[in-house]
Amino acid sequence: MQHIGAPASLDRQTIRNALREFAAHWRSRIDEWNEAGMGHLEKSYAQQFWSSFLHCFGISAERMNIFEQDARRATTGNTGYIDAFWLSVFLGEAKSPGEDLEKAYEQAVDYLSGGSIKPTEFPKHVLIVDFERFRLTRLGAPEERSTTLFSLAEMPDHVDELLFLAGMETVTRAEEEDASINASKLMAQMYTAMLSDDADEAVGEAAPADPAEEDEAVQRTSMWLTRLLFLLFGDDAGLWEADLFYRFVLYETTPATLGPQLRTLFDVLNTPEYKRSRNTPDLMARFPYVNGSLFAEPLPPEFFTERMRDALLEACRFQWTRISPAVFGAMFQLVKSKEARRAAGEHYTSETNILKVIEPLFLDDLRGEADRLLRNKSTKVKALRDFRDSLAAMTFLDPACGCGNFLVVAYRELRRIETDIISRIREMEGRTTGSLDASLDQKLSIGQFHGFEINWWPAKIAETAMFLVDHQANRELHRV
Repeated sequence: MQHIGAPASLDRQTIRNALREFAAHWRSRIDEWNEAGMGHLEKSYAQQFWSSFLHCFGISAERMNIFEQDARRATTGNTGYIDAFWLSVFLGEAKSPGEDLEKAYEQAVDYLSGGSIKPTEFPKHVLIVDFERFRLTRLGAPEERSTTLFSLAEMPDHVDELLFLAGMETVTRAEEEDASINASKLMAQMYTAMLSDDADEAVGEAAPADPAEEDEAVQRTSMWLTRLLFLLFGDDAGLWEADLFYRFVLYETTPATLGPQLRTLFDVLNTPEYKRSRNTPDLMARFPYVNGSLFAEPLPPEFFTERMRDALLEACRFQWTRISPAVFGAMFQLVKSKEARRAAGEHYTSETNILKVIEPLFLDDLRGEADRLLRNKSTKVKALRDFRDSLAAMTFLDPACGCGNFLVVAYRELRRIETDIISRIREMEGRTTGSLDASLDQKLSIGQFHGFEINWWPAKIAETAMFLVDHQANRELHRV
């Protein structure tokens, strides 16, 4: 499966230049305010400030309205207004120049502790500003927490700490697995909303090998969820403009129209842009053509309830790029089982255990050879290219692949090795970031990875998971 027409991601230098312009513009405005003796600016200019700031990271003004958030404070029980809240990404509060940033941070934490923000919506970062000073805090486990203070003028020098706003964040393996567990809960929530809380089907070896052998409602729901997973991930992963699917569901549907609207969207995704009706609604027309079989087969009608639509909207608010397709694939397979849903993601093979198998089989040797070539200052470009080409000549087979866990992790790790090699080749040839598309140097492909699986549902998940990890790898490559 191949995706065509994904928007290009902003690179680091472009973002840094935009931050320089942002800092200069707002420095000028602040100087004007100071000369005029203006105070209490946060209410008048906060939204302009956030809109201008987030634009540096490719976030359009059109998306700003989905960042508005009311929340309850833990200390008072009263409801207040958060300036900017990107669900599961960051919370932003703007105060007037000179105000206490630490006190403002405590207010932000008070909102997070108030109970109206769900755990799956918790941000990883809190950014407090007074237009001239910035306090950026990374939340998480004690060993991961950090706080950085910088001025407006210094902001461009802190671009690396802010790249998470452009989708360029480092996610630890523990965070991936936690996110995958939360994601599986959201998918289970949608599954039970579409069927019932008592829905219970066999999984694993006891599962039906053929879709025709499965309950019709379960089969239909499974196919819908596979497509919805793709759309949820695509919203956060740069397959199209960010939050496009979320906005489509939020603004263009009601419980009564959601099913027909989604079926129409599936048809649009399966149609090349030049073949689409000129009357295709704007939000639908913005989705690119997806080349492959995912949207090719017509699905039977699905009639959504308010609960089903709410479950989908909650899933839309989750940050899907944090999931590990390897771990998530296994848990996604288990949404059909009532017992597995109750276990809340406990039944899966962790990436640690997967790596314990594939590292001694082939990964350690390949990584060792790559590291040797990269460390050796006398290594020629030809040697690097030969090694990269040797990766592309390999074939990988999992004879009992299930939902593709081992294939997904193997492909991801090999793509990382290949990306390191490509980065060195470009460096030695004097090709800088953005000079040429790095994907032209890519040789490794998902077509080299194969699996046998008797049951149709995990096989479908494996196909989708391989596409998702391929796109994640492409994003990493584009940063080279």
